[in-house]
Amino acid sequence: METYFYCQHCDHKITIEQLALLSEGKCPECHTIEGFSTVPKDENDSFENVTVLNDTEFLE
Repeated sequence: METYFYCQHCDHKITIEQLALLSEGKCPECHTIEGFSTVPKDENDSFENVTVLNDTEFLE
């Protein structure tokens, strides 16, 4: 089974072999350096399960 990675900016799909060959980690489609994830952008809502902490919680 092939693992695919998705650009976090444009959702372009690449293989792990293509990921290893990227110049400076830039997406071959949109040329950004936002990074890649194994989950497509539309399924990777990072704010869906966010817990917000403030400094006072760490000091207690």
